[in-house]
Amino acid sequence: MSGRATVELSAEERREIAGWIEANRESLPAPVRAFLEIHERYLAAGEGDPQRRALDAAVRELRRALHLTRSSEKRRSSGSPLAGLPAPARSESEELEAQISRGQQLAGWHLGLGRRHTAQAKKLRKRLARMTKQKANDDAVQESDEIPPLGPDERTDAERAEDKAAAERFTDRLQEGRGADPAMKSVSETLMPGCAVLVHEERESLPAVVPEDLADAEVVKTHHEERVRYDFSVTLTRIALDVEKKVVVDKDGERHVIAASTLEYGPPRYSVTWDALATLAVLTAQFALPFNRLGTLLSTPQKRFTASALGRMLHYVAQRFLPIYLELGTQLSGSDYLAGDDTSCRVLEVSSWFEEARSDPAAAKSEKPPWSGYATPSAAEQSLRRCEELRQARVRQREDGDRSAVRTSEETPSLGVLIGKRFPFEFPRRNGDGPKEALHTTVVTGRSVAADPTSLVVFYRSHLGSCGNLFESLLKGRDPKRKDVVLQGDMSSSNLVTSEELLERFNLRFIGCCAHARRPFALYEDEDPVMCGAVLHQFTGLAIHEQQLDVFGRNEKNVLAVRGAESRELWNAIREYANDMTERWSKATNLGAGARYIINHFHELTAYLDDPRLEPSNSQRERMLRTEKLIEGSSMFRKSLEGRFVLDVVRTILQTAVAARAPAHEYLVSVLRTSKDEIAQHPDRFTPRAWAVANVNAPATAPPAR
Repeated sequence: MSGRATVELSAEERREIAGWIEANRESLPAPVRAFLEIHERYLAAGEGDPQRRALDAAVRELRRALHLTRSSEKRRSSGSPLAGLPAPARSESEELEAQISRGQQLAGWHLGLGRRHTAQAKKLRKRLARMTKQKANDDAVQESDEIPPLGPDERTDAERAEDKAAAERFTDRLQEGRGADPAMKSVSETLMPGCAVLVHEERESLPAVVPEDLADAEVVKTHHEERVRYDFSVTLTRIALDVEKKVVVDKDGERHVIAASTLEYGPPRYSVTWDALATLAVLTAQFALPFNRLGTLLSTPQKRFTASALGRMLHYVAQRFLPIYLELGTQLSGSDYLAGDDTSCRVLEVSSWFEEARSDPAAAKSEKPPWSGYATPSAAEQSLRRCEELRQARVRQREDGDRSAVRTSEETPSLGVLIGKRFPFEFPRRNGDGPKEALHTTVVTGRSVAADPTSLVVFYRSHLGSCGNLFESLLKGRDPKRKDVVLQGDMSSSNLVTSEELLERFNLRFIGCCAHARRPFALYEDEDPVMCGAVLHQFTGLAIHEQQLDVFGRNEKNVLAVRGAESRELWNAIREYANDMTERWSKATNLGAGARYIINHFHELTAYLDDPRLEPSNSQRERMLRTEKLIEGSSMFRKSLEGRFVLDVVRTILQTAVAARAPAHEYLVSVLRTSKDEIAQHPDRFTPRAWAVANVNAPATAPPAR
């Protein structure tokens, strides 16, 4: 096979080949003619032909699927904007000077490259204008299909001076205020932190042994040098407990068996320790390790761990943390700023029921779905009453001397019922055509204390609904006196609150996500490289502004200064480019829809410019859902909804613990060792933030809003 790279045919070459096929069609052999006719329409299609665009899109997705091109949104580099900066600073004053220098160089780089993108876009507009005028004349010379290249940096001295002054104004605004305000610190990445591993330190002394040929030498000096080696392994420890039992007889002659307690090591009726349960929760819920794979890893000839056994252990952990999970939901409902996103998930219990219902509609009407006992809060209440009736009946039987009356699973409410009492599982379609059937996992975040970033609550809920439905569930538990609420999402209809009752009760403000607005131009950049490149460059500038605010330290004054000047200017440029693109791309195309999205939701996308508390992007919620895709890729599905709810509870606890800067493993073990009755009575004392305040001396500003 030839090693030469494939060369893309120009539009003129394609038309020439198509013309040759048409002229020589009759003289070609039948197999050759059939083969060429397959490609003829593609060859004859112009640059703007819908068939050509459809084929190009198919080829692009195929190349991504085959990993010939990367599927991420990372684009080609335009050069290093920080090249030539001095060495890292050593003193505080040098560090400040270095920050200012970096900020000015980034701003100058963006302004200079922005002028080149603007010039390139102007060339494209002129070329399109000439093509429009010539379109009516069939004999007109056709324009070249080549895209005007991004020209070199040809700024005049006046333009360079103007850009330099603008860069200096940018860094001046970054330095406004009195330094970083802790309340405005951005919440860091909370996906898979590096603090989950247990660290043990050992010290060993290694004496220097003098070789035999130097045995008669004199030691004139001895000193020590510290060297470090890290050891890690997967170790299964078998702890044999010699439990003493005593048989005593009371004064009435009744015998009693008294045994030593094993609660110090682990839960009753489980052959694992508290540490093992915490490790299991971290590995499966946070790092998406499948039960089957983990069981194979831990099993030995003497002890075999099955997937079902590990599942029961994780279910026990979720049951213990359920009161804290519900408490976090209550605290989240009091947040003034809620951001959320959702993703589809798969559970065999749900998909199999819907498949059977579609194959036999008559039977589906007579049979209730597996989640009917907690589809709504009222259904969950009925299920709880039924469980309590069964429990009381068993107690009465035991009091009457019926020793055969034993506790059954039917009198123990499931996680689905206990969660469904507060958060509905099934939601109706907005068109009134029955309940929803799509199963989604939704994540919503918000601070329980507005001035404390460590109070961030990360709440997961799987349901037959969407992000907007979980927003509504949270708002129903909110104090009506706290009327102002900001909701952030991708502005799709499924993420909006439509309840008339809630819209009347609260002053809801919806804001968009600039990452969602940017995405179409990155994914389909090759369809319109000039205009997409110009738009993406403006979004790069917005990212530089937010990144530099973090570097200099956010406070209300510098955030409003930067966003109100430089960021607003870039957004106005983005809207202008979007208006230009709507003239070329219809709303049926990806780029046309993306441009109209910016125009139609411009107010929501730029709302963060006037409110320093708001984030420009909802990307953090998307990152928090990536583990769901890891779980789906490694485990494919959950077998039951109960298992799905286990993941919701444990992941909520772990992600919120990371945001609260609480050591995840230590926190889990500490709470598991605590009496479940104490947790049920005071769950607010055992939330990750409350635990961190009490055990890690993290600062707290105020108790959670209730």
